[in-house]
Amino acid sequence: MPVSPHEYSFKEYEIKHEQETIRFYIHTPGFSPAKSTFIFLQGSGAVPLCIENEHGHRLTFSLHTNPQIIQNFNFIIISKVGFTFSGRQEAEVPEEYHQKTSLAYRVFQVDAVLQYILSNQLISNKHIIVCGHSEGSDVAAKLATINKDISHLVFLSGDGASQFFEYFLYVRKRIERGELSFREGQHEIDTLTRQFAEIMQNPASTGKFWQGHTYLRWATFAEPALKNLLQLNIPIFMAMGSKDKVVHAEGFDLIVSEFLFNKKTNLHHQIYDGADHGYKEKSDTGASIDHIPSLITDIVTWFNQTLVSS
Repeated sequence: MPVSPHEYSFKEYEIKHEQETIRFYIHTPGFSPAKSTFIFLQGSGAVPLCIENEHGHRLTFSLHTNPQIIQNFNFIIISKVGFTFSGRQEAEVPEEYHQKTSLAYRVFQVDAVLQYILSNQLISNKHIIVCGHSEGSDVAAKLATINKDISHLVFLSGDGASQFFEYFLYVRKRIERGELSFREGQHEIDTLTRQFAEIMQNPASTGKFWQGHTYLRWATFAEPALKNLLQLNIPIFMAMGSKDKVVHAEGFDLIVSEFLFNKKTNLHHQIYDGADHGYKEKSDTGASIDHIPSLITDIVTWFNQTLVSS
């Protein structure tokens, strides 16, 4: 039997829209319509919210268990397209996931959820945080340009530049570290350039893949988040880990510098020393250090400060 959302204290909602089914989940402990809302958007990956295997089952996210989240917010999370709440770890990726996953589709999903919770009066507090992590940060930034009900944006472990640029930068850094000669590295970059050109020549293809994702997914998520972030006047909290090996600090600094150049003052930004892409830090003792509690504290403090100053 599939794992029920109730086992993790979530209530399931379904939105039927023509031939679409969007599933989202509200964490029930401490739920109150009068609370502010915290919608969490996961990063990339064709995975359900709950993974089942021979050892049992586990969630693929954890922010909802933080006491400060429970105390201050109603926590909402959305299933990836094609997935129900739980699924087997070894199961094949649903074809619907490959056919539909794109920046525009993920934005459509969250926008539909926001419209649903507001029109059905599930919440009464107008303070709505959309928090995106990794790929989810791109979704959050784009969404906030079209949905004016969002009052705050949290942009975690994202990048201001195109995802194509990230791959070029990976190679440049390997050249700098001496892991590749210039000739070897430039050959890799030339190969990437041809690959990205092919993707952009077939931007709607769901039959062609690169690194496990369709060309449709790559072409749409190549849109630089910076373009969307600069359109926003709502408060933005941006963070990453100093040891993040997935996105680059250069992309973080690009966002900061462009906000400065454009005289925009709605960006709060900080880097967590030692933290990786998931805000964990390896220690000499072998046990990892969790930076998420500090991150949540900082988000809550920032959020409350914006309410006082508004």
